[in-house]
Amino acid sequence: MGEFVTVGKASNVPEGEFLVAELDGQNVVVAHVEGEFCAIGEECHHAGGPLGDGTLDGWEIECPWHASRFDVRTGEATMPPATEPVPTYAVMIDGDDIQVASA
Repeated sequence: MGEFVTVGKASNVPEGEFLVAELDGQNVVVAHVEGEFCAIGEECHHAGGPLGDGTLDGWEIECPWHASRFDVRTGEATMPPATEPVPTYAVMIDGDDIQVASA
């Protein structure tokens, strides 16, 4: 695990919402669900769709292109057509800073 990088403010991401941030040249989705923050890679492994343009429904984010779903805690694909997981990243809250571990 690399160093933690500040990607946004927790107070700017209401419960049930997410932000998209750049980390090591890649976009990540940082979701706020049930008081927890989780980070996953933003690119759907089915056809490269931008998960950051999708919708968050509980612990799952849905790709806007073909409706694949991914668990934001584990990165696992929970609804086809995607079958491969997206990467996950460790998240730490420091004061109001959302920090995500770089690769």
